[in-house]
Order: sequence, then structure tokens, then C-alpha cells
Amino acid sequence: MRGTLTHLGTIEHYQATGETVDDGAGGTIPQKDWVTVVDGVPCRYEPEGQGYVRQDQGGRVYESPRVYFPARSVGEMVDVSGAEEEATYEYQLDVAAGDDYRLTLDAVDGVFALSDPDVHYEGPNRPSHVIIEVERIDPEDA
Repeated sequence: MRGTLTHLGTIEHYQATGETVDDGAGGTIPQKDWVTVVDGVPCRYEPEGQGYVRQDQGGRVYESPRVYFPARSVGEMVDVSGAEEEATYEYQLDVAAGDDYRLTLDAVDGVFALSDPDVHYEGPNRPSHVIIEVERIDPEDA
């Protein structure tokens, strides 16, 4: 991954805690809470309009902010082969796009939703970094 790691990023996932609460109708519902998936990992933040994308017909400026994470900090290589086959590895992200994931950066005010994680590779089975497009969300929605 080229460039300077400028911030510390924390990604949280809204998931079931394993506990249940009374639903008020004689039953129970699973209790959910924000659980930290990536905690204070060095990353690079590029605000909206700061990066440049090459295209076939020229170029354009990024329309949304992006955060670059080293691949080892937001995922891992996992064996996806069967027990009797030769080992086959794939990179598996620990994060995904959607409303149930949120990102905070140490030196940037606000909370961000993850919208488009994109894994970049140095070579076969060698992920180098992950670029995640983010979108600022209202703190009341977080």
C-alpha cells in the first residue's frame, strides 16, 4: 500500500449480543449492540474530491470519501478447500457494506457508513490493501 497512513480507524458492527430482552408481548427478542471489529487501526483518509480515478476516456475526481486500510487489518486469508484437497486460500473481509457497519476516525468529526469495500492485490493470493468508500451519516442515525 503506497502513501502515508494518516488516521486511526475503528469499524463497528451492529449485531446480536447473544442475550434476549422482553418484547412486551410475552416473548423475547435478541438484543443487539455495536461490537468493535477493527479497533484503532492505522489507515489513510481521503476526503471527497481529493483522489483521482483513471478511466478509459480520461479521469475523474472521487465523488465520495475513501479510507485505505492495510489488507491484514480488515481481513485474512482463509483455507476454502475441503479437508482432502490441496489447500486453496481466499482473502475474506471482516467488514462489509451496509447500515450495520460504521466507521469512526480519530481526527475526523462524524460517523461514516461503509458503502463499497474493494480489495487490491499485489499478486495472486497477496492482498495489499482495501479501499472502502464511505458516506457521512447523521449521528442520530448511528
